[in-house]
Amino acid sequence: MLLITAALDEELKAGMELCRDRKRIHGTNSYLWQAERGYRVIFFLRTGVGPKRSAAKLEVALKAVKPSSIMAIGYAGAIDPGLKLGDLVVVSNASTFSLDKNHPDWEHVQLEDTYDLADCDALASSAKSAGLNVCIGNTLTSSYVLGQPAHKNLLYEKFHASIVDMETASVARIAKENAIPLSCVRAVSDAAEDSFLAPFSHDPSTKISTRAKKLFDKGMVRTYREWKEHAATAKANLSRFLSYYL
Repeated sequence: MLLITAALDEELKAGMELCRDRKRIHGTNSYLWQAERGYRVIFFLRTGVGPKRSAAKLEVALKAVKPSSIMAIGYAGAIDPGLKLGDLVVVSNASTFSLDKNHPDWEHVQLEDTYDLADCDALASSAKSAGLNVCIGNTLTSSYVLGQPAHKNLLYEKFHASIVDMETASVARIAKENAIPLSCVRAVSDAAEDSFLAPFSHDPSTKISTRAKKLFDKGMVRTYREWKEHAATAKANLSRFLSYYL
């Protein structure tokens, strides 16, 4: 049996909306669903955003269900400048990273743990068969929102990863601890040059008040609308992929 995880409801719906007989599994804080696609039972887990939250939700879910494999799906920010909005990335490995406590700036970012993921070639082949732009690449899992193009470029130059997200390496750790293979497919929701998430971006060199002012100056409604438009493209391509793959 397959367990599909995603941070957000709308990411998860890219797969759930393709299935029938959807029902919640009680006793797991209502984050876990069971559904059917053809004659196949598929579980869906909304993990919430961020490394700690996603790992904790997956740990709870694996006490209730015993999947044979896990697939993480969702959106991601591109740090490879060659990736465009809506492109799919099949993740080959996921790494956590952090800022140096003695030098808390993006110039001193450092990798921590790295996890190899499963089924890359098969997933990429399915995406190509569905007519989607896809590549196999690595992801960096962040505890922070990355919206500054300069920060994305620095990470790309230093680590040569394709995308950045906030959950993959954390759920990969839990999957590894439970001896369950985990794969991941993510759709680009913001390109490397996009800056609409910059007001949310973590920057230890600026105060919270400064970042809040940037958000106010740009306009919360405008920022949200731009993100929703990009996310709609990402979701549509995830859904096309899952429709073909599942």
